[in-house]
This record gives sequence, C-alpha cells and structure tokens, in this order.
Amino acid sequence: MDMHLKVYSPTGIILETPVTQVDFESIDGFYTLLPRHVDMVSALKPSILSYKASGKQGYIACNQGVLVKKGENVSVSTKLAITGTDLKQLQKTIEVDFKEMEQQRKEINLTMARLEIGLTKGLMALNKNNGGGDGGI
Repeated sequence: MDMHLKVYSPTGIILETPVTQVDFESIDGFYTLLPRHVDMVSALKPSILSYKASGKQGYIACNQGVLVKKGENVSVSTKLAITGTDLKQLQKTIEVDFKEMEQQRKEINLTMARLEIGLTKGLMALNKNNGGGDGGI
C-alpha cells in the first residue's frame, strides 16, 4: 500500500508521486509518515523533506509550509520548493537562500509598517488642520 505525495507551491505542482515513506521536520520535531499512520496536519520548518518512491530516495528543500496527511494522500503546500539529489546543496539552499529571503521579507514588512505610520500621522495632521471634528481619522 503506497501513499500519494503531492507538493504545491504558488507557481504550481512541484512533485506528484506514489511514495512508501515521507520524512519531514515540523515546528514540533521530526516525523516519518508510513501508509497506515494516522491522519495529521503539521506546520513545516524550512528543511529538507525526504521520501521513498519506487525504492529510491528523493529530496525537496521546502521553505516553510503545511503538510496534510489524509488517508493515503500526503499534501505539502509551501512558499518555495526545490527538488534535488545533492543533500549538501539543498542544505546550503535552506541555510543561505531561504534565510536571506526571510530577512528580505522582514525588511519589506518593516518598511511597509513605517509607510503606514507616516500616512496615518499625515492624515491625522491634515484632519486637525482642517478643523477636524469627529468625521475624520
């Protein structure tokens, strides 16, 4: 009895294959899924997901995401997934590229928050200068 692994990213389906085992790291620790394991939902850490398909080992570097096992179906939804066979290269991708992307995301969020604060202050000042009553911000 096999499971069916499907990995999704915002750009489409990255991988779809029958598997006998899936190993992954969640925010709660490391797990191995086998065909008759209980159904589950788990939040993934940036890590390497490994699977066995047709007796061969496969690897996917995932940048966060959610794994859902329901019956024989295992679905992974992730921001970014990179398949490969070179574990050292995939680990480097996680350690360098994914962390760099996360830092850039944080910087963008900080910039957006500063813009929102500036806009709010500007609207409040404009409202005050126009004799702002209860109708403004």
